[in-house]
Amino acid sequence: MRQLTSLLVLCLGGFWHSLYAQETILSDIRDVSPEEIIVEGFGLDREQEVKIEAVAFRPGRRHYFMFTQSWILNSQTREVVWDMGEADEKKSGRNLLEFNESLRLPKGDYEVYYATFPYYIYKHDRWGNYFGRFFDEIFDGEKAEDMYDEFRNELKNFYISVRGSGKRYTEDEVQQLHDAYNQTAILSLTALRDDVYERKGMTLEKPMELQVYAVGEAKDDGTFDYGWIMNAQTREIVWKMNYRDSEHAGGAEKNRMVNEVVSLPAGKYVVFVVTDDSHSYDNWNSAPPYDPMFWGLSIRVKDPAMKQYVKVYDYEDVPEKNVIVELNRLRDSEFASKGFTLKRPMNLRIYALGEGRDGDMFDYGWIVDAQSHKKIWEMDYYDTQHGGGDQKNRLFDGVVKFDKGDYIVYFVTDDSHSYWDWNSSPPYDQESWGISILGADEQFDPNAVADYEPQRDGTILAQLVQIREGEHERERFTLEKDSDVRIYAIGEGRDGEMFDYGWIEDASTRKVVWEMTYRQTEHAGGASKNRLFDDVIRLKKGEYFVYYETDDSHSFNDWNDSPPDDPVNWGITIYLVD
Repeated sequence: MRQLTSLLVLCLGGFWHSLYAQETILSDIRDVSPEEIIVEGFGLDREQEVKIEAVAFRPGRRHYFMFTQSWILNSQTREVVWDMGEADEKKSGRNLLEFNESLRLPKGDYEVYYATFPYYIYKHDRWGNYFGRFFDEIFDGEKAEDMYDEFRNELKNFYISVRGSGKRYTEDEVQQLHDAYNQTAILSLTALRDDVYERKGMTLEKPMELQVYAVGEAKDDGTFDYGWIMNAQTREIVWKMNYRDSEHAGGAEKNRMVNEVVSLPAGKYVVFVVTDDSHSYDNWNSAPPYDPMFWGLSIRVKDPAMKQYVKVYDYEDVPEKNVIVELNRLRDSEFASKGFTLKRPMNLRIYALGEGRDGDMFDYGWIVDAQSHKKIWEMDYYDTQHGGGDQKNRLFDGVVKFDKGDYIVYFVTDDSHSYWDWNSSPPYDQESWGISILGADEQFDPNAVADYEPQRDGTILAQLVQIREGEHERERFTLEKDSDVRIYAIGEGRDGEMFDYGWIEDASTRKVVWEMTYRQTEHAGGASKNRLFDDVIRLKKGEYFVYYETDDSHSFNDWNDSPPDDPVNWGITIYLVD
């Protein structure tokens, strides 16, 4: 009898233990507020069914969207295992939806989220919060305000509860799960807030496959919070997050996600991640994504055994020891230039940040050969990428091969949107607005570069350059015999007429033997009114005067439109060819 009683007690104990286990609360989120996201978690030590109960708010039968959302993530895989938006629902009150279902889950750790954001959010002054215009757009007049008040009154009824046999985690313990997950990555730049510009270098000692997981913000007309990977030697972008190659990440349509394998050869790389000035971790302006704490980018090796062949290092965008020319922090209506001399051919990195839109550049740089006056490189819109902030912030970051010789670097800005005076969202790297030239090779030798020291070419007979407004300059030269001379002249002209131009007179007869006319010139770069004459003429033995005259606008260092490619030679130079 005692054995039977003991067996009965044991069975009943097991029954009550099982019943108690099934009734254990694994997560219970309540007392939510508008524009809030709450997270809890739980751990299961075995596969089992859990019971989910939840209540959401959906205004009116004719509206598909919900004003509250809830979902459950697998902490190890970051995959959604339950989504309120896809669950079976039943009405519970006029605007409430009730969910009550069972879900079979494997052993593991899970995260439970509840968010009070509608899918489309707009700022509005009427109620001083994001719900205002949204209610106005779906309801008319007073009904919008009534519906908003009803939403506020129903807040106490919104919740999600998960029951099963396991351990309940607090928000801090969920953060510990994230920390443990991040430790398995070779680098993790996540939980990013507004206006972030972060970069990390990584060296791959062997070719390998990397698992890239990124959550950010993008639309079909632009990417705003995202990441990319660049080859540190060639400056080539080998992977980039964009709208087309990403998928919806939950919540607002602009939340995008990438989870893919990228194969890279051995080498040095830089990982960048950026955010704009709105909609980011802990400061959402519309419905957050399913995995809000991983807003940003993390990278893992697909084969854990390869992790030992990855080295992460701090990356410097513009290493000081490699800088040859630095023209940055440029303000409105600036024109900056600096020359340099290469004692041998070498690869140079050009890092230029300026303003452009629809194929045109407004703040931009270029480089010319100081001897031939030919343009070697120009910041072309279609060779740039988004530089962060407003889409008109454009960045060129590439390597260009240069021959031995003398070069002049230029950068010009227009009258708006520049360093410390932005008229829209600034770029990520504000301090670098302008252009920097750097040695690109790891073994860069600073002694192979010198400052450019302009010297008068021995073949120059006369030179009037860097002429400013309202000037009338003259210089005399002599030919010992009949000779060919090269005339290199830059000036201003439009509609067949010249305004800044040069001419040559015979000193004895005072007759004009050559004049810079519009039809003899070609475009000199920059504004269409910048005109160039570069050709050879024959002059007889004798003495000559060369003149150059400017009007009251658009001249050296005082441009009212885009300057020419070779602005320091605004004026005229006469070379002896024979």
